[in-house]
Amino acid sequence: MNSRGCQHSGVWREGQAVLAVSRYEWEMEPGFSGAVLVVEDGDLVVAADASLFYRQDLRRALRREHIRPGGSTASHLILAAYRAWGTACTDRLEGDWAFILWDRQRRRVFCARDFGGKRPLFYAELEDMLLVASTISALLAHPRCPHDLNPTAIAADAAGLFAAVQETAYRAISLLPAGWSLEKEGRATRLSRHWHPPPIRPDRRLGFEAAAEELRSLLMRAVAERLPSAGPASVWLSGGWDSTAVFGAGERVLHSHAAGQQLRAVSLSYPPGDPGREDELIAAVVAHWGAPVKWLDIAGIPLLDRPHERAAARDEPFAHAFEMGNRALAEGSRQVGARVAFDGSGGDQLFQVTHVYLADLFRTLRWMRLAREWRLKGLRGTGPRNFFLWAVQPVLPWPLLSAAALLRGGRPLRGYLERPLPGWMDARFVRAHGLLERERRHTPPRGGGSRADYETLWYITHPYFPRVFAAVAGFALEAGVELRSPLYDRRIVEFALSRPREERSSGNETKRLLRRAVRGLLPDHILAPRRFKTGTSGGYLDRSLRKHHTALIERTFREPLALAELGIVDPAALRRLWSVYLRQGGGELGVNLFLTLQAELWLRTRR
Repeated sequence: MNSRGCQHSGVWREGQAVLAVSRYEWEMEPGFSGAVLVVEDGDLVVAADASLFYRQDLRRALRREHIRPGGSTASHLILAAYRAWGTACTDRLEGDWAFILWDRQRRRVFCARDFGGKRPLFYAELEDMLLVASTISALLAHPRCPHDLNPTAIAADAAGLFAAVQETAYRAISLLPAGWSLEKEGRATRLSRHWHPPPIRPDRRLGFEAAAEELRSLLMRAVAERLPSAGPASVWLSGGWDSTAVFGAGERVLHSHAAGQQLRAVSLSYPPGDPGREDELIAAVVAHWGAPVKWLDIAGIPLLDRPHERAAARDEPFAHAFEMGNRALAEGSRQVGARVAFDGSGGDQLFQVTHVYLADLFRTLRWMRLAREWRLKGLRGTGPRNFFLWAVQPVLPWPLLSAAALLRGGRPLRGYLERPLPGWMDARFVRAHGLLERERRHTPPRGGGSRADYETLWYITHPYFPRVFAAVAGFALEAGVELRSPLYDRRIVEFALSRPREERSSGNETKRLLRRAVRGLLPDHILAPRRFKTGTSGGYLDRSLRKHHTALIERTFREPLALAELGIVDPAALRRLWSVYLRQGGGELGVNLFLTLQAELWLRTRR
């Protein structure tokens, strides 16, 4: 648990029940988890890893229930909410949180995580014992917890298949999914999903301009709620429309309520010509507010840093492809004196949609509208294959996609949002362990609605995203920073899902509603439609793997593979496709090679 706080700890014991908390010194301050470690009040005891927002709203609701919290920390408020509403308290808690509560009267253990998933919880059921912790390594430290590996989960991480939400690389240990609760009374353990995104039902009664004003108000409140009670906040600022929207809203809040304070921008600088470069856009945004910016040169940030050591320290095979960039941003936040960092997470999920909505126009026979949208998006002349990819393939049912293998040399068409299986995965292992069936079974169901709506729901319900959010928040925590995401505020999520698709993408414009909401908070040219996507990190990944880390990768793939010993990969196919990547590059192939490399390094440390 050292990576999640090691300077203060508290332990509560009673009979066979034990709750413990560890925190960093700075997390003891108001606005973070707080100075009280384990909270006991009457028949309730709670241990929490939490930052709660909209606290005044929660306190008012508690007063209506005649409940008075025993203190001001997040743990006190969680305990009071449980006393007022029982296990339904999760509906009232807004923020980033995970907690374990012991109800002595009911002999009930109740654990829960918020839907964003920055604060992890893992558990193991061992005969008459339930173990719950923020890390897998904490559970493995218990003398009764088995260390047996789970080859299926390891293979899934190596292949980039992330839909099976509860399994981990250890057979005995499960993940409590984001937005879920665990309840144990006696011998019965029940898992339930307490957070469901509201159905996407566009409310056209509120016009576009009024909706933009409402979103602006919601965003400013979300930022204000997440500002630290003392000291500056930083923003991991790119040149896109998400983090810049957060920055502009935050600057307006500070100018209105805290004269003299400003956000501290921390940004990655890419060289001219690199697809990741947004330096000029970032500079224009901070100049608009006269704010400082700390630049971090991407050339000085390796994609892989001490990879064997980091693999040994990780709890699971999965590694974030841009771990070192995120760690650099967190260190940059500390260097400018910030304990809180804002990012733009949520913007892509809530306020844009890909070309897949063209398939909805095709499916509903709105072909004139489809032709118009195709032209406005600049897709005219891209050929029938591209038309099939966006307008036809997303509406084909799985049996038809699979049957296409007969015409494509055994290669089925891929379903929309379905990741490809890397060509080096051993076909016998894939079949024996049902890897593809497992992935489809756990992928959020499509239902009968529009493909555009499904894409939005997929992005806010697929287990991959909380896993990434938790990883990045963990990097920040190790650096002494708490990462917060104003755009992924529950109130903003609910509002965004009430808006029509046209506000996410129409013609040559995307993120129309978000851009209109922050008009005046950012320079006009920043908010103007763009001819192509900026700020992509594929060039950095490709350059790093093919030039800077070639020797490490070739040596690793040349040696006897631990993944091959488990039957997971075909070494010859892996080496062959690595050679193809060296010659040709390719973003998807590069990501898959990275994930397999990291799984191999991790597995070697566990043999």
